[in-house]
Amino acid sequence: MRPICLLLFIVLVFSCGDTNDDTMTENTTEFNESILSASVAFSFSDASLADFFKNPSLAYVSGYFYFEEDLAEDIIFGLDVEHLEGLENPIRFEGADWMALAGFNRNGVLWFPVGRPENRDGVASSTQKWEIRDFETKLLPNIWYKMTIVCNYETLEFLSVTLEGNETQKTVSLAGFPLDYPNYAPFDGPSLTSYTFALRGLEFVEDKEAGVDVYFDDIQTGIWDGAQFISVFTDGFENQTSVAQLPFTSTPLLLNSVMEEQWYLENEEAKLTIVSNIKRTGQHALKCSADLRK
Repeated sequence: MRPICLLLFIVLVFSCGDTNDDTMTENTTEFNESILSASVAFSFSDASLADFFKNPSLAYVSGYFYFEEDLAEDIIFGLDVEHLEGLENPIRFEGADWMALAGFNRNGVLWFPVGRPENRDGVASSTQKWEIRDFETKLLPNIWYKMTIVCNYETLEFLSVTLEGNETQKTVSLAGFPLDYPNYAPFDGPSLTSYTFALRGLEFVEDKEAGVDVYFDDIQTGIWDGAQFISVFTDGFENQTSVAQLPFTSTPLLLNSVMEEQWYLENEEAKLTIVSNIKRTGQHALKCSADLRK
C-alpha cells in the first residue's frame, strides 16, 4: 500500500511510457523508468495543532539540502508540507490532502505542482499541473542551502519559496497559485506531514555517470498561531539509524500506528539512508538517492 500522496505526482513529471533513449540501458543493468526517494514524518498530537485542524491557516516547512559536484542536472529535490484532513470531521471533505510541494534542480530552477478548480469539490488531480520558476541562482555543490515553503491552508494557496545560502537570500512569491489535491488520503484523523524528496526519470537522463544523491538536515515544520509562526516539528535525523517502512496494512489508515518525530519511507521504492559522513549539524543527515538502478 502506498498511502502518501507525494508518490503520485511523479507520473506527470517523469512519464513511464516507452523511450528511445538508451543512455541508461547499456549492458545488463536494469533501470526503473522513474524513482521518487522521499521521506515522510507525521505531526498530529501537538496541542497547538488542535485549533489548527479546526481552523487551518498558514504553515511552513523549512530545511537544508546539500549535493556534491557530480549531481545530475535533471534531478529535482526539495520539501513538501501537507495537511491531511482525515475522515473524522474534515473541514472540506473526507480524505482531503492539500499538498504544498516545491523542488529545485542544481541549476536553480524551481518546480511546483498547482491545483485545479475541481480539487475544491473533492475531485483529485488525475495528473499534476506544474509551474516552473527560474531563481536565476545556480546552486553550488558542497554548500548547505536552506529552503522554506510557506502556504495558506485557509485559502489553499501557496505563498512563497525562499532560498538561503552562499550569500544568497531570495524569496519568490507564489501567492495565488492553488495547492493541489493529488489523491484521496483515508487517514482516520487530521495530520500535518513533512517530506524531503529527490526524484528522477529515465526519459530525461543525459549523463548516466552523474551523481544521484541529495542530503537533507535540520527539517522544521510550523504553523501560524494567530500572532507568530510556531514550530510543531523539528528534526535533524539524530533519533533513528534507518528509515522504516510505513506500518499501514488496511484502511482507514490509523495515525496511532505511526510514531511522531520519526521518518518513514514515503513509498517502498524510496532509497533513503541515515548518514554520518555528510551532515550540517549533529552527527547525522538523510541521504535521498535518485538512483534508477533496480
